[in-house]
Amino acid sequence: MTKKLAAHKHIRQQLEADYQAKYNNRVPKKDTVKKYQGLGLNWRDVVILIMALLFVGLYQVQAHAEDYFDLDDIDAAMMLSYHKGGNNYAALELLNSEYNINITGIIAEVTIKQTFINSTANWIEEGMYAFPVAKNAAVYDMKLIIGKRVIAGEIHEKQQAQQIYETAKAQGLAASIVKQYRPNLFTTDVANIMPNEKIQVEITYQQTLTYDAGYIDFRLPLAIKSRYMSARYLQEDEIPVATVLDNQYRAININLEAGFELSELKSLYHDVNIQANEIYQTITLNDTQLYDANDFVLRWQPVLGSEPQAAMFSEKLNGEEYVLMMLLPPNSTQKNEQPREVVFIIDTSGSMHGNALNAAKDALLFGLTQITPNDKFNIIEFNSYARELFNHSVLANVDNLDKAIDFIDELKSDGGTNMAPALKLAMQDKILAEYLKQIIFITDGSVGNEAQLFNQINQQIDEARLFTVAIGAAPNNYFMSKAALIGRGTYTNIGKLNEVDAMMNELFTKLSSPALTDVMVQWNTAVEQNPRVIPDLYSDQPIIVTAKMPSFDMDVALSGFANKKTWSSSFSFKQDGQSKGVAKLWARNQIEDLTDDYMLGADIDASLLQQQITDIALKYHLVSKFTSLVAVDKTPELSRLVAQQARAMHQSQALETIEEVYFPQTALGWRWQMLLGLILIVLALLNRKLLA
Repeated sequence: MTKKLAAHKHIRQQLEADYQAKYNNRVPKKDTVKKYQGLGLNWRDVVILIMALLFVGLYQVQAHAEDYFDLDDIDAAMMLSYHKGGNNYAALELLNSEYNINITGIIAEVTIKQTFINSTANWIEEGMYAFPVAKNAAVYDMKLIIGKRVIAGEIHEKQQAQQIYETAKAQGLAASIVKQYRPNLFTTDVANIMPNEKIQVEITYQQTLTYDAGYIDFRLPLAIKSRYMSARYLQEDEIPVATVLDNQYRAININLEAGFELSELKSLYHDVNIQANEIYQTITLNDTQLYDANDFVLRWQPVLGSEPQAAMFSEKLNGEEYVLMMLLPPNSTQKNEQPREVVFIIDTSGSMHGNALNAAKDALLFGLTQITPNDKFNIIEFNSYARELFNHSVLANVDNLDKAIDFIDELKSDGGTNMAPALKLAMQDKILAEYLKQIIFITDGSVGNEAQLFNQINQQIDEARLFTVAIGAAPNNYFMSKAALIGRGTYTNIGKLNEVDAMMNELFTKLSSPALTDVMVQWNTAVEQNPRVIPDLYSDQPIIVTAKMPSFDMDVALSGFANKKTWSSSFSFKQDGQSKGVAKLWARNQIEDLTDDYMLGADIDASLLQQQITDIALKYHLVSKFTSLVAVDKTPELSRLVAQQARAMHQSQALETIEEVYFPQTALGWRWQMLLGLILIVLALLNRKLLA
């Protein structure tokens, strides 16, 4: 210790001794807060304690509001009541659920039947049914039975649907347009639910399934958070285990027509019973518990052969035949010996700043490691302008790769997102006969001129293939997937920086070994086929083709190129006409093709295209750009009577009771605000004790 510090210590100790002596000799004054001394508190401590107790009380009151939530919380089908005070919702009690599913190849037709009850003694003036579905699902039928009232879904042209809705609303009837709150959540309004009244809901939708790593998965949203459940079903805040059974609660029935021999069929999280015959597998759920901690996921794996194999499904509707053909890749593919010309396009616009650009650079560097000295390559960056590393593609030798690495290292994010010049540079070079040209387009897809870009790709792609790579957790999936489809390539989404190597390795495995290119289907009759241009067949994804024809033709020929060699095969299919959902899938694909024509400004009158889309949507009962699903009240007189009863009841209650107040949900969340307040109070108490 230095002399200076020692002196300071001596002076401080002397001052403390003098103060203590003075304090001990002082005559104590009368304590004005003597009545709190038993607790060791003065009046300031008491005020702080009261504030703490007040905060605890508010916490308990707000805990009651935890029964309420907003639509972003919903991950399973629910009937909700709306609370104006908190601008949020409460879930009605669910009595039972039944799920009937028909799966044909990669189509799932799902019908959900659920019964809810308003188990309170209060009228529900504003209610809502919310149901999550897969992002690629199409809701096409709905029915609600509320007591004796019936509300049914109908597809109408959009203006007519809006007119029906406005008319019903003006008359005080229960009608609503089915809304899409987010890509995988639909909602429809329900009004005037009486106390202890049951509500039955029936929803039907179609979704297309995905084939990934040799498997096909079907997922049914069942997982529900414990806070939505009635208290009598909760045990220590846990979702009931599978031993809690009740036959009225839940049933899942699946008919699976896979089309191929299966090496595996299983449910990932639930106990099921599986029965099989020559065509179908029937899957039923063994447990019937009402609530669940997991979604229901059914997974199956087709047996792959040494060559591509196909399956055909057919449905007869109104005298016309509809077919679905699935072409699966072989169990192994040889690496393509043909040299490639790989053109990398990288987005360096302002929207790619930070981690997005770092991930894009990593993806680009990984791509350079996957090309051989016999391949050619080039790199194009774009923001407001486009700039290419070389004037034309060059051989992937050491010198050129070194220049590429330096070029990538210097890339910075800035400017706008002008994709068109970069795409033009990539597609304008003449394609050399001996090279397979592949364009790797790395971006977040933040564009607003999708139609213009789709048209450009369609006109300029020629024999090249366009593979889109999306960077970030929230890319423009519509643009990226559609651009890849038009360019006969594939779409890859890299959501996290640590996924770059794995996802790019998967992509380049596809690029280096396509199972079949330039695929063609030869029908022996006139057909309307989707897609019009068939994509290449890769190792981890099948080709799906739908067609409509006047009569079923059992014999179909497929052809293409496998490793520069011509491949062809004839298939003879059975006709049963009983497969479910094929006609509707064809119609959905046809609407998508016509919508593309509408967006791309095809050489067809726009009003004619609109009419064609509308006619197909109405015929096949589908929601489209020009049609809507509107919930129409089928019992208007009864609904008017119920509405009058509800108004009379509300007027009577308004005279006798005070409106209940709910605490609104805040941006930070009430728990954090309460916790912060309690922490500050405790700190104040500690501070006073330290200063005392």
